[in-house]
Amino acid sequence: MRETTLHRTTIVLAALFVVVAVVFGVLRNTINPPRSEQGRQALLGAELFREKGCSDCHAAESTRTKVGPGLKGLFDREKLPVSGRPVSEENVRKQLKDPYENMPSFAESLTEQEKDRIIAYLKTL
Repeated sequence: MRETTLHRTTIVLAALFVVVAVVFGVLRNTINPPRSEQGRQALLGAELFREKGCSDCHAAESTRTKVGPGLKGLFDREKLPVSGRPVSEENVRKQLKDPYENMPSFAESLTEQEKDRIIAYLKTL
């Protein structure tokens, strides 16, 4: 009788250990997901968005207008908000270099790599 209880307890503890390991593994990936290169570029783009002052004029978390249009869901739209140009990486680059209306130009203050990063970030909004 004693062997059966010990054996059953061992099985239950082993199963509990496996369940806990799986749950913590899933939570670890949810809390700190593995980062792809594209994800890393988007994170760097988010930092640039703040550092270069984009967030002073544009809301990233909504479509509401601050000074410039909100950018949430930008790459899900058909047209860029003010200029009406079709949404594409090329047209976002054009907007950064030779902006439409009141936006300042970032032609001299952003490298091509920084533009890539900001575009990667905008795609995540």
